[in-house]
Amino acid sequence: MGKIRMAFIGVGDMGSHHCIGFDRLEECEVKYICDMNESNVARTLVELANSKPVICTDYRELLGKEDLDAVVISVPNYLHREVAVAFLEAGKHVFLEKPVAHTLEDCDAIIEAAERHDRILQIGLVYRYSNLYRRMAKELEQGRLGDVKLMWCKEFRDPFPPTDWFYDKSKSGGAIVEKDCHHFDIFNWMIKAKPVRVFASGGQHVMKQGQENRITNSYSHYPAKNIADTSIVDHAFITVDYDNGSKANLGLCMYLKPRNLMGEGLEIGLIGENGGQMVAKNDKTIDIVGGEDFTKDHLEMDVTSDSIMGGHTGGQTQRIEFIKCIHEGKQPFATAQIGRNALLIALAAEKSILEERYVYLEELTS
Repeated sequence: MGKIRMAFIGVGDMGSHHCIGFDRLEECEVKYICDMNESNVARTLVELANSKPVICTDYRELLGKEDLDAVVISVPNYLHREVAVAFLEAGKHVFLEKPVAHTLEDCDAIIEAAERHDRILQIGLVYRYSNLYRRMAKELEQGRLGDVKLMWCKEFRDPFPPTDWFYDKSKSGGAIVEKDCHHFDIFNWMIKAKPVRVFASGGQHVMKQGQENRITNSYSHYPAKNIADTSIVDHAFITVDYDNGSKANLGLCMYLKPRNLMGEGLEIGLIGENGGQMVAKNDKTIDIVGGEDFTKDHLEMDVTSDSIMGGHTGGQTQRIEFIKCIHEGKQPFATAQIGRNALLIALAAEKSILEERYVYLEELTS
């Protein structure tokens, strides 16, 4: 097989990074970029060193292209099913940004299309490709802490980028679906058990429905914007119970300004059955303390080799491994089923907030 010829559907924040990252791989050629936003396209083209893609504004123009092997889809969540299924049915391999979709029905339709057409479908659960979180998993596999009994995640951060669809629950699935499928997947990965039920409490503290909310974001290129129609929560506490008795808790705050200025940033931690703890901070360091040998290890992780341009940890590794999956015909580490498992927890949390009760995951699939 020669170079993998690729198209990029949507080149906003994530899509642009994907396009630039795949362009840097010798095994790839960026053949097409599809985006209606001319400034997004222009920002991306400036960074491409090895490809001269054709630009279009409607993905349907690309469905019949024979000089196209794979597509990277980074469009709003409510469009995932429409776009992903179309390309899978056209016989293309698909890298799809997380979450798989904003509803379980759409998620299952995408998975079914990939299976029916025997195509690679990789989900952008980028933490699975991070040096740091792979090291956490390795320490657990080597028995450092025994079985994981408690986990937590603190994601206290600034708002989503000031783009309307993020704030419309009918399009994004809600803040928890859009944002925290990443972290629920880490819980599932480290705990290695089946999530059974979810209890969540959340609401709107600062960004309120019907009010003019001035939205600013520290990492997006989109300018600040007033958004009054916001139907998502801006905070939540979420508890997940597993079938082996393990528990995980996630705290979410989406209204820090200008961003999280505390040194730890994102914090993900766990406690093992031997009483030891392992804590990752800011996607950069791991501390392992206690347990049977009472040691204290502080690990400063390699945070550059798995990404590009200061982008998301694991970002470039996931692209390299997508190409490898196509060449070798093997399933990715971040499969759509893994994405579905994380989505189920997020959907249950959104439902729990609305209905003020425990939600059992089997309710969503029965």
